Amino acid sequence: MRCILTVVSLGVLLATVRCRENATKNVFDQCIFPLGMEEGKIPDDAITASSSYETKSVGPQNARIRQEKNGGAWCPKAQISSAIREYLEIDLTKNHLIAWTETQGRFGNGQGQEYAEAFFLEYWRDTKWHQYRNLMGDRVLRGNSNTYLVEKQKLDLPFVASKVRFVPYSQHPRTVCMRVEIYGCVLEQYVASYNAPKGSNPGPGGRNVQDASYDGVEIEPLVLVNGLGQLTDGILGEISEILSSSTNATNWIGWSDRTTIQIIFRFQELREFQNCTVHVARIPQLDVETFSQMRVWFSIDGENYRSEAEKSEWPIVVKSAAAETVLVSIPLQSRIGQFVKVEFSLAAKWLLLSEITFYTGSTSRSNDLNILADDQSSEIQQNRSEPRAKSSSSVIHSTINSVSLNVTDLYQIDEDASIPDVFPVGTSQTYIGLVSGLLTVFALFLTCTAFLIKQRGRNKVALLQKHTALLCDSSAPGIAISPKDVKLSNSIVTGLSLIRKPIIIAPSDNLPDRSNTDFQTDAKAAVVDSHFDNSDACSTLYERTYSLFSEENLVVANSNASSTCTAESCSDFKRKSSFTTNKYAEVTMPTTMTYSPKKAFHLQSRNTNQRIYEGHYAATDILTIKRREIPSTMSPFTQLHIHEETVCLPSTIDSYNVQRVSRHRLRILDKLGEGNFGLVHLCEAKGITNPEVGAIQSRQIVIVRSLWRGVVDSLRLDFTKDMHVLAMLQNSNIAKMMALVEEEPFGAIFEFGRFGDLLTFLESRADNLDNKDDISYDNHLSFITQIASGMKYLESMNIAHCDLAARNCIVGQDLTIKISDHAIYCSKYDHHYFIDGHNVKVPLRWMAWEAVLLGKRSCRADVWSFAVTVWEIFLNCKEIPYADLTVAQVLENCGRCYQNETYIGCNEQPDDNNDQRNHHRILSQPDHCPDDLYRVMKKCWSTRIEDRPQFAEIHLYLERLALD
Repeated sequence: MRCILTVVSLGVLLATVRCRENATKNVFDQCIFPLGMEEGKIPDDAITASSSYETKSVGPQNARIRQEKNGGAWCPKAQISSAIREYLEIDLTKNHLIAWTETQGRFGNGQGQEYAEAFFLEYWRDTKWHQYRNLMGDRVLRGNSNTYLVEKQKLDLPFVASKVRFVPYSQHPRTVCMRVEIYGCVLEQYVASYNAPKGSNPGPGGRNVQDASYDGVEIEPLVLVNGLGQLTDGILGEISEILSSSTNATNWIGWSDRTTIQIIFRFQELREFQNCTVHVARIPQLDVETFSQMRVWFSIDGENYRSEAEKSEWPIVVKSAAAETVLVSIPLQSRIGQFVKVEFSLAAKWLLLSEITFYTGSTSRSNDLNILADDQSSEIQQNRSEPRAKSSSSVIHSTINSVSLNVTDLYQIDEDASIPDVFPVGTSQTYIGLVSGLLTVFALFLTCTAFLIKQRGRNKVALLQKHTALLCDSSAPGIAISPKDVKLSNSIVTGLSLIRKPIIIAPSDNLPDRSNTDFQTDAKAAVVDSHFDNSDACSTLYERTYSLFSEENLVVANSNASSTCTAESCSDFKRKSSFTTNKYAEVTMPTTMTYSPKKAFHLQSRNTNQRIYEGHYAATDILTIKRREIPSTMSPFTQLHIHEETVCLPSTIDSYNVQRVSRHRLRILDKLGEGNFGLVHLCEAKGITNPEVGAIQSRQIVIVRSLWRGVVDSLRLDFTKDMHVLAMLQNSNIAKMMALVEEEPFGAIFEFGRFGDLLTFLESRADNLDNKDDISYDNHLSFITQIASGMKYLESMNIAHCDLAARNCIVGQDLTIKISDHAIYCSKYDHHYFIDGHNVKVPLRWMAWEAVLLGKRSCRADVWSFAVTVWEIFLNCKEIPYADLTVAQVLENCGRCYQNETYIGCNEQPDDNNDQRNHHRILSQPDHCPDDLYRVMKKCWSTRIEDRPQFAEIHLYLERLALD
């Protein structure tokens, strides 16, 4: 009989089974076997821990449940609290489905008294750790209440893992010991991950039908990728979960108001697929129905799927009105692949699934790969010679490339060779067709390339025209920087990346009219004569400083409006002042905009200036692309720019002469927060040298920055190097790096003030009406003078701080102020920072406009932040800067600074109608702040970077002001 393997649409074999309670086999009925902690099937070398109080007696090898070996349990070295993390790790060597756990305390033949009241579970899969959450969303699981009874925990959301960690937890410090067991079974599905649309919440009847146990990531709104969840956990959902009144998560995943649902499964290896079953719900009263069609594609790489698919048509017939669950089965005809794409067509408003199971076998036949390779070559040739329709319905955008190949769907073989071909094709004709196809593809490629190049040129011309109008054409109406179009890049946000995006200039037709808002300014320039007797013996720098801050060089603002200076007045002042021509070190990489010398702006014509700025803007795209290749010079362990090439560290100090202490000298008082590197704690240190007194002190309060446990050696080495650099900063107004912690977890100890940070200190004194030691004007002036002294020291070494504020100043003995950089890691100051799209904190309200828009971090930008800090101090930190503005309005205000800068650069000012709207808003003068000092603050807020004073000049001026 003739043997024929045909390429046709397969007949659909559909088996429907009504799921009754006695026929349902959930994972809790199957994966009930202990994995070997008690019986010893798991060897001792597969059981590890973060630490042990004593390895031999209470090491991790003794954590076997119902066993009294040696000390009787595993006991970590440190006492457990909410701030201390210890774990017991069990390596299962391959993936298992974990459904139950057991815990027990240390009985120790009646001598033990330690047990864990609660614990976390963590599991390892696909090269990363995941934290377990139950159906209620809780991470903390119930532990034991005594040392001898076993507590068995049912995991209502089972997970797949090759390693499991038990992390004891306690709100208050206590000594714990644990014995554990894991229940589960070897995973037989071989599913590594699946991508799916996110479920709906609320679902039918108000129930939550999202994938509660999914441990992947959400790359787009409502798209989940690279994880496993409830579709493969082995639990079959029940109708009662949907019909109940509870709003908790269920074992169902549901979608609504869609035409199709597409799910992509990735398997651990190439598999041969025999069958697929889908557990689906049907609840007519809630408009929940089974799917009308199910289609399945296969691939070995994950990108291109064959147009032919296994298809299951679900006949739409009159059904009963009773709610029920249905188990639908579709044969897969021994298809081979590593990726499976399943598409469901909705027959009603809602589709609810609880489990998708694949029955597969290993592809051990030796000729499978040869057949796949032959089919791949023929598939590619077919694609080149004739276009093939691909599936247009795509919900999941897969990031894995693939080529779809099927073993049973290759060729139709006819053994009767007596029938000749009707149209025989020669070999030469085949080659001609192949060459023609290649030439056609090449011609299309050249055409598309030429079109894209031409289109990009047109876009650049349009952008140049808009930018030119913004910079130099004051008569051009309707051009403004929209805060929605100003995009913060990583470089201005974290300092961890130098990637910057160009400022996008958009027409302001759609922007609301803000002519009547607080952004209006009423600036009046007034010149006041002032005389200064410079006959005293003083330095040239001092003379230039006092001359700079004299009233004849400053603009007086209207008392009822925020102060700004017009382009004319600012230009006039620049001609009078001389300090701005001094060499000023700027800690920044090459930026997208450069500034010519001052005189060039006044001598060049309007057209010349216009060409200069066009060149700068046109270079933005090139510079942005190049910066992507530049490694970051920022340190992840401190806000200070200590890695810049222009930094001048003192060579007389031995950076490696750093005190090293043991962690047992530290007692944790409070957890301040955490950074990317680890945790930050407020601790009491014993027997460590106090930098203020220069001697070892019995007890003192310090800040400890600790790395995460188990970090790689390269990260620990980078941390140590950066801490050595910070230890070289020796100034009476800079908080010192005091010592390094050598034990795990590695860390560094920083100086902390006796009265805490300046913000908390001023707030507490201002709120305490009965306090006799009220903060006076002299105290305020002393505070800002000391801050200027510390910043002057950093400026001398070309180190930018990038987060100067009252919260980053600590108050020591005798009201000594020292500058720190710990506040960004403190959770209590989270409201002071803007969280960007990368979940990174930005001190937006304290930053200079060029740091926000251009990513330029420098000492000149710190001068701007210094003036904001002075404003805080005189208000006793009762208000944050621009508290009445939203984030979008603050960004818009920065855009106005940018506009003011560009207008001054063009040596012209806007027309009278737009004069008020184009000026940026500055902070108002605080009470008890002298007029002269407020003028200095306004100079620090100059839109032109070169017009801002240096910290050396500010410090000299403040010392002079204190003497007056």
